[in-house]
Amino acid sequence: MGFLHSSSLFPFLLVFIVSFSWPITSSADIYGDFLHCLSSSSISNLVYTQMNSSYSSILESTIHNSRFITPTSPKPWVIVTPLHVSHVQATIRCSKIHGLQLRTRSGGHDFEGVSYISESESPFVIIDLANLRSVQVDVENEVAWVQSGAIMGELYCEIAQKNRTLAFPGYGLLFRKYGLAADNVIDAEFIDANGRILNRKSMGEDLFWAIRGGSGGSFGIVLSWKIKLVHVGETVTVFSISKTLEQNATQILHRWQYISYKFPDGMYPSITISTTNTTTQDGRNLTVVVTFSTMFLGRANELVLLMQNIFSELGLTSKDCNEMSFVESILALGLLPNQNLEILLDRNYRVSFLVATPSFKTKSDYVKKPIPEIGFQGIWSQLLEPEARGATFNFVAYGGKMDEFPESAVPFPHRKGNLYKISYNIRWREDDNVNSERYIAWMRRFYSYMKPFVSKSPREAYVNYRDLDIGKNNEDGYTTYAQMSVWGRKYFKNNFDRLVKIKTKIDPENFFWHQQSISPYFG
Repeated sequence: MGFLHSSSLFPFLLVFIVSFSWPITSSADIYGDFLHCLSSSSISNLVYTQMNSSYSSILESTIHNSRFITPTSPKPWVIVTPLHVSHVQATIRCSKIHGLQLRTRSGGHDFEGVSYISESESPFVIIDLANLRSVQVDVENEVAWVQSGAIMGELYCEIAQKNRTLAFPGYGLLFRKYGLAADNVIDAEFIDANGRILNRKSMGEDLFWAIRGGSGGSFGIVLSWKIKLVHVGETVTVFSISKTLEQNATQILHRWQYISYKFPDGMYPSITISTTNTTTQDGRNLTVVVTFSTMFLGRANELVLLMQNIFSELGLTSKDCNEMSFVESILALGLLPNQNLEILLDRNYRVSFLVATPSFKTKSDYVKKPIPEIGFQGIWSQLLEPEARGATFNFVAYGGKMDEFPESAVPFPHRKGNLYKISYNIRWREDDNVNSERYIAWMRRFYSYMKPFVSKSPREAYVNYRDLDIGKNNEDGYTTYAQMSVWGRKYFKNNFDRLVKIKTKIDPENFFWHQQSISPYFG
């Protein structure tokens, strides 16, 4: 595999680095000293440098946004793939000693790539947790320990293999019934900037609160989570019904806004909006298609009767419904209805609820008042522009259990008062990355158009759909509270202040830093 071994390769590496990568500068010395530090920690066979034949494949293995796989994308000096907590501790220690920035990557799904790139010119190191991915399910006590390198598909499959009536909410099909993933975390194994291993009891409730959604990578490294499992029953029902503009999609969508957040909490109502080829009466070859989807914790006959009473405009019938297990519904609503469950274990499969092609840009909004029909007409006109052929919007209804949690329960504050969340996505092929700014410019124009229709003061955003356009930290690592507040309050509202206080206490030197990490209070 071409792993880096200290005994034979370190002298050659230093000669190569000094001769070809830099002039003889302190950078080469730092690099060599860092590698020597790692070798003394007995993890050299888990270290990949840019000279290593496996370096590129390891780097790109969990990059799900090909916008960041270009010749000019900043790349780490070193990637470390730990097998044990001591390997993580050693990498933290050596990075601190030699002044290197650190990035921590688990699933690699960060929409702006902050877990594996850096906009700063400073050299950086990636800790890739892909090898730390065990899932231990305790059916009797309805809990599980999940290492941070595991992807959601691995968790879902492991639970389903043990008991198909148990599940985990995540952010998705069950959050209106049971809350978010963060609401169902009950313990964690965590390493701070000093290399200490902490759990919920030893870290204290403030830090435990912060790591459950307080901007990943800000406070330390979570190695594993203890989560509470929830009940889903043996059978759920799924449907997806598509309507074009010519089939009254605008009017049905307008109505959906007024009622979807009131649906029973056992329903997950969502909408996907895109364009499709057609021939319209006015001669257009494109139209907008709105797909109404729902997962329901129950039988099809119950769902049909319910929808006829509360949303008859959609025209749902039993023929539109499919009964299945909960884990199968993940495939059905994830655009993988004919796949085996094993596809959920494929870490490289690049299909999700949001993005189906390699390169993309995403933004998010929260809607508190229904958008008028004239507002949708403006949305349609922009969706039909040439640059928007790869655009997809996703509406997810709120309400249910989300209305019961206080905004301060965890750092995620978007609770009662939200009708639904919108994610805006623009996608393009990897070989079209040269035109990426054209597509991103369209997204920014559209985001500006939506301003009158969404939340205000602040205009809220979802931190897991990270968007560096709304603000980012200074590259030198020193960002004032006022600067950080610009984006911090959009993600966290009033919880932002508490996060800054905790960061100042746990990591005052700001070792764990990225473009949108919480920084200590610098004034």
